[in-house]
Amino acid sequence: MKAPLLSVLILYCGLVFSQEAKFNHILITNDDGIENANRLLALARSVKQVSKRVSIVVPAFDRSGTSNYTTYGKYQSTLELICEYIDDKNNVTIYTMPGNPADCVLLGLNGLFSDDRPDLVLSGINGGTNIGPGWFGSGTIGAVRMAAYLGVPGIALSGFDDDDERSYSALPNWVTKLISTQLVDEIGAGDYWTIGFPEVPLEEVKGVAVAERRIIFEKPKQVLFEKVDGENPHSVDSKSVWSFRNNLTPSENPYKFDDIQLEAGYIVITPMSIDENKTSSLKELESKKELIPNFEVE
Repeated sequence: MKAPLLSVLILYCGLVFSQEAKFNHILITNDDGIENANRLLALARSVKQVSKRVSIVVPAFDRSGTSNYTTYGKYQSTLELICEYIDDKNNVTIYTMPGNPADCVLLGLNGLFSDDRPDLVLSGINGGTNIGPGWFGSGTIGAVRMAAYLGVPGIALSGFDDDDERSYSALPNWVTKLISTQLVDEIGAGDYWTIGFPEVPLEEVKGVAVAERRIIFEKPKQVLFEKVDGENPHSVDSKSVWSFRNNLTPSENPYKFDDIQLEAGYIVITPMSIDENKTSSLKELESKKELIPNFEVE
């Protein structure tokens, strides 16, 4: 996304949207599980303003850190689903299953709601922030990566503050305004968004930033583990304790990656894609195919 898009985003999110249903069916999931039902319902009842139907399908227990990993097919051949709650007034239903967030999306899009397939998947709003390289193992993000894989746009939401009751209205309402804009309609096939809310008091949020994901640590020496206790780790039967230490500070980094912007107090939107093809390397490799050895069986 280019800079002008940020201005458009802020403009749209500041408007008052009509209550007409933009979406037919929104699917909500998370990786924290049903224990965060209050967050889930707060988001569902808010986005219901722009959707005819909202369904929540979540793990029966905390499945954080599972990325887009599915349990189906490896450990089990069936998926057990329980309908936990029905809000007839708001047309919101909650289901649980003993799987990962990706399982919830897989079952929801290609089974449970195959006759009324959701047209948007929201994952979260979860506590903590899935920033920088931390996105790689996030179950919150893994859920919308699965949605993108199945052809449905998705948005992962992280950074909910349970200690501030205002979060239960301020964050879901902002998300509702965001998905009401044309920007969400332009999420391409195989693409998804991640959104992080900063860990600052709500009145100190500086605004909205669009930033690139920090895929890897570009300065490895500044991100390391150091031994804090124990003997020589290279001796047989030795035990040692290691602690993670990040020496990198925002002032030392000239790049405006998502984690830098989030730490500065901005809500950060990062567009991503399941397309991991590297076209430039593919073309380079094709131009040098003569260097690839022939396969021969002796």
